[in-house]
Amino acid sequence: ARRTQAEVRTMPPVFKGVDDSGNSIGTNVSFWKAVAAGSKDASGKPLWYKKGIDYWDTVDATDDGVLGGYGHVSSVDAKENAEFLRDTLGDVLEQRRAGTRGPLVACDCGAGIGRVTSSFLIHEFDEVDLVEPVRHFIDKAEALLGAGAPARADGHVVKNFFAVPLEGFEPTPERYDAVWIQWCVGHLTDDDFVSFFNRCASGLRADGLIFVKENNAKDGFVLDTEDSSLTRSHKYFMHLFEDRLGWEVVKHRMQKDFPQELFKVRMYAVKPIKRAE
Repeated sequence: ARRTQAEVRTMPPVFKGVDDSGNSIGTNVSFWKAVAAGSKDASGKPLWYKKGIDYWDTVDATDDGVLGGYGHVSSVDAKENAEFLRDTLGDVLEQRRAGTRGPLVACDCGAGIGRVTSSFLIHEFDEVDLVEPVRHFIDKAEALLGAGAPARADGHVVKNFFAVPLEGFEPTPERYDAVWIQWCVGHLTDDDFVSFFNRCASGLRADGLIFVKENNAKDGFVLDTEDSSLTRSHKYFMHLFEDRLGWEVVKHRMQKDFPQELFKVRMYAVKPIKRAE
């Protein structure tokens, strides 16, 4: 039967994927169906997740390790993170500086060894919580930034170290002014992506924002067969934010001055759309 125009308009977009060797692997719909139907671990989760953790378990707990040999980009990464934060959450930061607002709290998701926190978030927020499932990464982060670390002159602290995966993280309600998620949501299935962001929304304060910084594929998506992750295109991300979540994309911006051979990297500031009661 032929579809009506209304049905065609409401059909979700379909994204075509390739693996890291350039081989076609079908659409996002068929890919995630296959992941869901595939082998499971003892807890019933797709082995997709275990394969990702197994990969990162073999990676050195250093900037070069977590950045795949590109540790030298960390300073320019932090510089643009700070600029993007000021452009989107500037009013909140200014209220704190003026003393008209209490302590600011951020959550660093997929925090690794605490690189984003130590290079950027801890300078802007009074408290930061870290979420990271790879045990030797978060142990290194706690050794560097936890209770035994030298006290900062500004009094800012890393408060909590949560050794849980994104798909299992349950934030404290209304704790965070910012949730920063960088180079990790490629490990989430689309359904878990939506669930994770909705849980993060419950952890946001009223004027808080969720930040995402991720590689962008040119089209569709690219499967990394080694670390069990997807690099999604900008259109794919916008579909997840606007169509699947129904959220507002407050601002997005390309990262500048990264090595040309890398994927393009984009920063997003997003938030749930408040609906009238």
